[in-house]
Amino acid sequence: MRILSIDSSLGTQLAVVETAGAAEAAVLPGRRDTDACDHALRVLSRTEQTDTRRHAESLGQMLSEALSAPDVADRPLDAVVAATGPAPFTGLRAGLVTARVVGRTRGVPVHGVSSLDAVARRALDELAARGGEPDPVVLVATDARRREVYAALFRANGPDDVTRLTRIDVCPPTLVVERISEQAGGIETVDLVAGSGAALYPELVEQTRSREALAPVSGDALTQVRIALARLGRGEELGTEPLYLRHADVQMPTARKRVH
Repeated sequence: MRILSIDSSLGTQLAVVETAGAAEAAVLPGRRDTDACDHALRVLSRTEQTDTRRHAESLGQMLSEALSAPDVADRPLDAVVAATGPAPFTGLRAGLVTARVVGRTRGVPVHGVSSLDAVARRALDELAARGGEPDPVVLVATDARRREVYAALFRANGPDDVTRLTRIDVCPPTLVVERISEQAGGIETVDLVAGSGAALYPELVEQTRSREALAPVSGDALTQVRIALARLGRGEELGTEPLYLRHADVQMPTARKRVH
């Protein structure tokens, strides 16, 4: 089974991933399996660009490259996974529209995964590889522009998923600690700050009394697939509604002004 994964929350990433084993029960319509996380994933094609403002211009060519790769072109897709944000409006919309168009034209389901969830999972993977603290807490802070960040706290939920401990807020870096403290009762230690916001605002490490920063970290197309498979295996619905959290930077005028 093959899954196209699209992440346009920072730069743009596309990957076609082949799954095996119980993962197929998680994604194919009408089939469920509580052990669907026990799977093997193989990346068949991957393409990416780092420009955070050229998603619409890049996605068409990148999609063509990903789907025409030798290991991909000979078999149909079975599903699409896309990042749902939060992220700046234009890039996020471009990725989700592309995912929905592919899903509609190929007749396959489209599943959504929050961009912050994918960042948290990658950071937790990094901590696990180092043999870090047991049951760590990760603060994800990603660039929201306007000198603000999208921020939330996370813990691991098994080897492939995460649990969000707070709501996702958009706020200035100076307010992050206040916002998460209001929601995360009983959590006194943040083990790691991750995400593009940690690179832009290194003071977040000191403010949260974190042990270190892992930055910059964006979402990852393969990580999105892992999270989606884990959640689909539990029977969860993965909607594709975008998490904008605020209005677009550019607004259309509501009415023409009269000239007297």
